[in-house]
Amino acid sequence: MGMKKLSSLKTAFWRFLFMLLGGLIGAAAVPFLLMNISTTLGITTYGDYSEIRSNELAPILAATPDLSDVQIPMGIEYVLLDKNYQIIETTLDEGELEHAMRYATTGVIDQNLKKRYLLVTRENEYVVLQYYIGAQYTNEWMNTHLPSPDILLIILIAAGGIFVCLFLTTRFAKKLRLQLDPLYEATSEVAKQNLDFEVGHSNIKEFEDVLLSFSRMKESLKASLEQQWEAEHMQKEQIAALAHDLKTPLTVISGNAELLCEDGLPAPQQALAQGIVRNAGRAQQYVDSLRAVAALAAQKEERAETPAAPLFAALCRDAQALCAKAGLRFQQDVPQGGPAAFACARELLCRAVLNLVENAVAVSPKNGLVRLSIQQDGGQLCFCVLDEGPGFSPEALRLGTQPFYSGDAARSPAAGHMGLGLAIADEAARLHGGRLVLSNRPQGGACAELFLPLA
Repeated sequence: MGMKKLSSLKTAFWRFLFMLLGGLIGAAAVPFLLMNISTTLGITTYGDYSEIRSNELAPILAATPDLSDVQIPMGIEYVLLDKNYQIIETTLDEGELEHAMRYATTGVIDQNLKKRYLLVTRENEYVVLQYYIGAQYTNEWMNTHLPSPDILLIILIAAGGIFVCLFLTTRFAKKLRLQLDPLYEATSEVAKQNLDFEVGHSNIKEFEDVLLSFSRMKESLKASLEQQWEAEHMQKEQIAALAHDLKTPLTVISGNAELLCEDGLPAPQQALAQGIVRNAGRAQQYVDSLRAVAALAAQKEERAETPAAPLFAALCRDAQALCAKAGLRFQQDVPQGGPAAFACARELLCRAVLNLVENAVAVSPKNGLVRLSIQQDGGQLCFCVLDEGPGFSPEALRLGTQPFYSGDAARSPAAGHMGLGLAIADEAARLHGGRLVLSNRPQGGACAELFLPLA
């Protein structure tokens, strides 16, 4: 199915503006229409209703001898005065009476009031009529308890305008968000290191241009990473093949040198033969390390649901044995309430954690303390190994996880260390979807944390 016709972001905003103006006009027109309908139905009056009725009532009041015979319409109040402006009868309250008397005696009307006055001259009396300028309800209860129709009209217009603005703004924002959803989804997939997906589309031209650029970038990145992964795979295969090919000649050299040592050679030649045996052994260690790294990189061990308690107990037991052999103290911290089971490659995980312990043992002072802590931190497990050694140097913090790195004499190949412990632990963490974090403790010593996601 083809894509819909693209429109620009400018067009979308113009459309929103016209919809907003139309909505505001409607929000003003509907209350006016309702007010007209209520007037037609006799619920409210027109704004000049009381003025018209007052003008119609004036000649009747002037000609009728008895004021009680006249029916005063709703919304009109009056005060009856004698020729000396003394009050005879009134329906006005005290405040309104003051304004009516001022009008009767001076003809002045307070322009701030919505009340207007009309003076009617009778034979022996004056009548001052007070009427209301503006729409009114025909029901007295509504006039008493509800805002006037004019005020109600303003309230309805304001409420309608606010509703229209909120509704159209929310609707427009939702539409824009829907147009941006393909971009959010694409960035989310890339964040999850997944490049095997199709980038969506948008009906807005500017957004579609961004999505197309993102799609091209994704394809370029995918191709680049595939080339990089292929190159790394070939390199690891070459290392594995080279290590395998070196093993046989090294075995021959070592074996022949050992035979020479057994033939009773003179002292100088005996020393040379022993040197050959010793260095062939070291070379063999390097070859074995290369094969170990290559094997780990090609690790395809399936993760299985593993009971947590037996695994933690085995790790603590083995770690304690390593510390006891080196004359170090050991402390474990495995709190209750952790996961009952979790998915992992058991042998690979054990090897990684024990490598961290061996690394701590190698740098700890005599009778020092090595601590293994296993904690659940949110959605991941943390295997933390602490020691009381000198800590990591700045260079070791940067390069410590690289294969064959040894930052000091205690960890040199001559001391039996190939610099692979942290590298293997880091690779194992990566293969589990986790990470290895190296740091130094404020009170001294190193801290190595292996984070393993539970999901």
